[in-house]
Amino acid sequence: MTKELNIGIVGLGTVGSGVIKSIEKNRDYFKNNYDVVFNILGISANSKSKERSFNASNYKWFDNPLDIIDEKNIDTVIELIGGEDGLAYDLAINSLKNDKSFITANKALISKHGEELSILTEKHKNFFGFEASVAGGIPIIKTLKESIILNEIREIYAILNGTSNYILSSMSKLKISFDDALKNAKDKGYAESDPTLDINGEDSAHKLSILNSIIFSEIPSFNSIHIRGIENIELVDHNHSSEFGYNIRLIALSVITDNGVYKEVTPMLVDKDSSLGRVDEANNIIKIIGQESGDVVLEGQGAGEGPTASSVISDLIDCAIGSKLHLFSKSHSELSNNIDKISSGERPYYLRVFLKDQKGSMSSLTKFLSDSNISLDKIIQKDENSNNENKFKPVIMITYPVKKDEIDSLIDILSNSDIVSSEPLHMPILVKG
Repeated sequence: MTKELNIGIVGLGTVGSGVIKSIEKNRDYFKNNYDVVFNILGISANSKSKERSFNASNYKWFDNPLDIIDEKNIDTVIELIGGEDGLAYDLAINSLKNDKSFITANKALISKHGEELSILTEKHKNFFGFEASVAGGIPIIKTLKESIILNEIREIYAILNGTSNYILSSMSKLKISFDDALKNAKDKGYAESDPTLDINGEDSAHKLSILNSIIFSEIPSFNSIHIRGIENIELVDHNHSSEFGYNIRLIALSVITDNGVYKEVTPMLVDKDSSLGRVDEANNIIKIIGQESGDVVLEGQGAGEGPTASSVISDLIDCAIGSKLHLFSKSHSELSNNIDKISSGERPYYLRVFLKDQKGSMSSLTKFLSDSNISLDKIIQKDENSNNENKFKPVIMITYPVKKDEIDSLIDILSNSDIVSSEPLHMPILVKG
């Protein structure tokens, strides 16, 4: 018997338009292969008059998006506007309370309100789809929920933000500045007009918190993740990292330790020839390390109309055929509440300072390192300038393994000294993953 879904879509940007075009184009495919029919009974967005890549006049328009929920014939609401609160939150909560199925690409919403959403979906027995919220076209949510033994997973390493990955790989390959790489990303449509959440690491952290909730059976916890962005990385850092055999990537990781799950989003030096090091442009990758089953690596486009719309369609199909699982890996009552940040183990770091070009500066730097219990494996000091600061020269160092707290303390000391210009940069070196 053919199953019909009557859909309301809020948000008609790149992804929302892509979903509608896919439904229009593939009606026969969905009917012949899944025996489902998708009927779009309502649409809504900020502007009714905006020119779009589909014919909006074919569909009933709702000036107030929340009125879609009250339309009795609509059984499934798709939210594609973004934002952790406001309209997106109201749409989610009220859809679930009114026994509608709900599908979203909104990682910030799930990361912040995952507990409440989990409770509501269990109470009302709703379908809640969020495949598109993490890694665009990579089916990571479905893979984790249906295809992997979760209690075997000990570590995950991922590149989850296409904008930052495009910027970093472009800086390295094209030998351009951060600002030029960001401009290119905007020109190509990889970066929003305000890319703050992409480059400061928060977007990746929202996505990591969702993966953690499924893998480690916990309530999503953004605040338990150590977060640093890529804003302070310069071309000189790419040049010297390359000399050492590394690429710089914004890495999201979670690792089970004796003290709990260590979670972090930070730029790292990764081996050029590793699976993480080879990912460039706006692509994403997720590497899952199991205790017995070995490694699973998923790689693909992390954003864009086609990949993200495809993930939304995947949720629609699951909704239509009646596939219902817990919002995360277990029922709400079985989820842990891991809200504390824990400390990392020792690891080597890349450390770059712009050192004052005067007698005694190097000896002062050496003393700061010694006082902070930090030993160096390699050091490079070249006669080159950065940012037209002619009186400061870059000094590049690779440390022996050191605790995060120790090197963070050193950075504070150096930042407050008069021997360096600007804040020093330090990045962990990923020796595993």
